[in-house]
Amino acid sequence: MRKSKNNRPYIGERGAPRGATATQTVPQLADDQQLSLTQALEIFVQAKRAERVRERTIKEYRLHIKYLIAYMQEEANVETTVANLTPELIRDYITYLLYDKTTYEGVQGRKNVRVGLSPTTVNIRLRTLKTMCRFWAAEGYARINAMETIKLVLMDEVEEVQGLSEGDISLILAAHDERHYAQWRDVTLIYLLLDTGLRITEATVLKITDINSIYLEVTVPSKVAKNRKYRDVPISREVLKRLLDLHRESVEYFGKEAVGDRIFMNAYGEYYTADSFRKRMTRLKKRLGLAKLHPNQFRHTFARDYLLNGGDLFTLQKILDHADIKTTRKYVQMDGNHIRDQHAKNTPLRKYMKRR
Repeated sequence: MRKSKNNRPYIGERGAPRGATATQTVPQLADDQQLSLTQALEIFVQAKRAERVRERTIKEYRLHIKYLIAYMQEEANVETTVANLTPELIRDYITYLLYDKTTYEGVQGRKNVRVGLSPTTVNIRLRTLKTMCRFWAAEGYARINAMETIKLVLMDEVEEVQGLSEGDISLILAAHDERHYAQWRDVTLIYLLLDTGLRITEATVLKITDINSIYLEVTVPSKVAKNRKYRDVPISREVLKRLLDLHRESVEYFGKEAVGDRIFMNAYGEYYTADSFRKRMTRLKKRLGLAKLHPNQFRHTFARDYLLNGGDLFTLQKILDHADIKTTRKYVQMDGNHIRDQHAKNTPLRKYMKRR
């Protein structure tokens, strides 16, 4: 086994790990200085950190304000201050996002330039802005709540993530050569997602101590779960064995000190992340010529197939950690083939015809 430049064990070809980001602090304002959106964001972020909001949510806050600031500077040509954030400007911003915003233009590797964002994407940004504006007004950083009278964009149809077909899954699995550590690890992760319906952010941080080999369960701790509620999720014996084998082999390669209790490692002996898996699936999608391939599709596939195989909706809700069963229903998308197959198996007509 060869070594990388920094003397860490190396298996297969992988990119260098990303560095940590610096901690930002809230700037101090002079009495006569208008509060900029950047400064207001930092005040908001500090308040949310005090509420123990997750870092990935804070990352989204920063990204959404970055988009708004770019609009105010490049399109509206106004100073990016809280005082200039008015209902009129926000409505113009919504119109711009829906009909004028150009995506992927000038982005390397992107061929299709699209004008206008989907109502779903626009509403995600508006929800973030609603939360911020409500906070700034309540805390006295803004004269008004600029989002108070702004409604979300109407949508004709809720956009849902479709699960994968059996053919797609077979194609994806066949594209992996399990003689290579990284590809064997990815197949194990795919099996885990298809078997448990875990979120990718829950799966990649799984620890060997989270596995209950007696009751065939994995525990998702509250600090990891999206709804901050711990849950036990059933797991198949075959997948459990692969997880144990993966951890054991990682310890052999990288040492117990580097691996600890974590199951999923990258090829440099560092913790494997959800973003790394997403990028690998994106590259695989292009290689296989698939229209879509991202981690959440495995979760949707589990939900769909769980019901098709006789599971009930309420148990599925608990497994998927959905607070509202309406969310679970949205997850279950059946294509025409599934609908026809289920009708052929379950139509009540045959029992009546047999009585004649």
